[in-house]
Amino acid sequence: MPPIALRRIAAGLAVAVLVAFAAALISRDAHPLQAQAPETSIGIDADTTGNSATTLGAIDDCVQIGTGDKHTVDVYVQNVTDLMAWEAVLVYEPKVLEIVDEDVKLFMASDQGSNVQSASTDLPDDDGHYQMGAFDAADPLSPNSGSGVLVRLTVRGVGPGVSPIQMPLTDLSNDGKPDQGPLLRDKDVKSIGDVNGDTLFDGPIADARIAVDASCADELGPAGQSGDEQSNEDDGGVGALTIIVVVAGFAGSIAAGGLASVLVWRRRR
Repeated sequence: MPPIALRRIAAGLAVAVLVAFAAALISRDAHPLQAQAPETSIGIDADTTGNSATTLGAIDDCVQIGTGDKHTVDVYVQNVTDLMAWEAVLVYEPKVLEIVDEDVKLFMASDQGSNVQSASTDLPDDDGHYQMGAFDAADPLSPNSGSGVLVRLTVRGVGPGVSPIQMPLTDLSNDGKPDQGPLLRDKDVKSIGDVNGDTLFDGPIADARIAVDASCADELGPAGQSGDEQSNEDDGGVGALTIIVVVAGFAGSIAAGGLASVLVWRRRR
């Protein structure tokens, strides 16, 4: 084949490659990749420094306080969409800590028109299981999206040792499936972060610890008591966290606070 013919073939192939490359770029621009939304997570920040209703500073997993000292910790949510209600059971060591106060009017109260009501049990709480929660009774609806503090808890050191602060998924019925744990609801009364269909939150949950007259490096539990001697904090306690419990908690809050309507829950069914 003459050299000139070879050069023409090579030039034609080069043009074809360039055209194909350009077409690929155009196709990519015409169909951009969908950015995956960040996963919703919840957790406990042992030190509230740097936190506000809608912003989170550094997350601390342990702090040290003294017996008799009061200290605030934050239960937070990150990357949530249209949050309208939440509940969880906080597990702690009652020989080390007690819960003495709460403030739920933070992240969920940050939007204009919010009407946040507590669904938590009475305080102080000293039995190692504290059922806490809140819902927004706003009409019209005022759901919250983003990150922030769900509740700021005030704890008091009652004895030396290291207490966990956890929101575990717990199998109370011993059937191999959790029936108690964090529960988040959106404006359509759908569970947020529920992967397996049991209504409970299945996303990341960060635990924390508080050391009372002890070091964060010490073992969990009251000072001078081995892990084998500790009672199982996850046994017994409050009932299973189900829709019935949530609705009952909301109804109790409505009755106590004199709210005007049953709002989202009945309207959206």
